Amino acid sequence: MAGGIFNPENGFYRTTEKLVDLFLLSVFWLFCCIPVVTIGPSTAALYNTVTRCIRGNERNSWIMFFRTFRDNWKVGMLTTLVILPAAVLLVFLQGLLYQTAVVGKAGYVLYVAYQIFLLLPLGTACYLFPVLSRFTFRTGGLLLNCSKLAIAHLPSTVGMGLLLALSIWSCSYVPVLAVVLPALLALVQSVPLERIFRPYIQAQQEEQPEE
Repeated sequence: MAGGIFNPENGFYRTTEKLVDLFLLSVFWLFCCIPVVTIGPSTAALYNTVTRCIRGNERNSWIMFFRTFRDNWKVGMLTTLVILPAAVLLVFLQGLLYQTAVVGKAGYVLYVAYQIFLLLPLGTACYLFPVLSRFTFRTGGLLLNCSKLAIAHLPSTVGMGLLLALSIWSCSYVPVLAVVLPALLALVQSVPLERIFRPYIQAQQEEQPEE
């Protein structure tokens, strides 16, 4: 019986392995994000590994994470450097509008409207590094194509932006959640993203010459 439980192909063993991976991948992501400019390649590595090892059945999640991190290092870091100033500006504007919200009703309405608007850039950001992990782009092409995807799939964009906002809010109040939420968020967001990616992946495969 013990041999069955600890058999690598046993359902219980695989489920336990994937739960452990959710924790470890989140920790890897947090550690690799410490320099800040590496948020991009870290997120690409997290998404690709979660999709292939937790949604799928591939093994060696640690190896896959750091291999994907290495492969997307340059473009991921450059893209992070581009979007960081925009993120800082959006947060700064949020702080200003929060000050107006406590003054009067009009300021409060403007602040709430801005919070809703933020779902769009947050949702668009959710495409960037998953796309990078599955396709080959330079920074400019990555930003342009992800913007097109975000507009073409607006309901999914808003939904992913809302999930990201809720995750950030949850971690700000309960920091310990940060050791599991990153991988869990990537897993949930992979549902719409993989559906969106599917026709592009198929087209890419059809264009590859047969050996």
